[in-house]
Amino acid sequence: MTARKKAFLIIIILIAGVGSIYAYYVWNEPARDVSKEKGIHITAAAIFDSFSNNEQSANALYLNKAVEVTGIVTNIKKNQAGETVVYLQSNDPVFGVNCTFKQDPGAIQKGNTITFKGICTGYLSDVILNEGILVK
Repeated sequence: MTARKKAFLIIIILIAGVGSIYAYYVWNEPARDVSKEKGIHITAAAIFDSFSNNEQSANALYLNKAVEVTGIVTNIKKNQAGETVVYLQSNDPVFGVNCTFKQDPGAIQKGNTITFKGICTGYLSDVILNEGILVK
């Protein structure tokens, strides 16, 4: 084997080793616990307006951060994974804030005012909050 082939083989082995270590780290990383994070306090109408008026600016403020949103429940559903999804009212008659709970929040009814704490994952007609818990 020539020196060039040996060097190429060593580089390939190093890349595979580093990739394996990284994959192991990412796979075994503990899940994010939103209950231990300090959330940004905001109303459902205010966060929705922030995203609908200037999505880039709102992404800089809220994306991938813990957010505590207070609002009026307009709808309650279960998603395909069986998680409870609560929709909070905004100033828009059709869209609002979509809050997915990581555990069943118990008795929540339409018209209740709740505070939901979750991770903001973006804006797709609704503001999307996931991995949430019921604060009050």
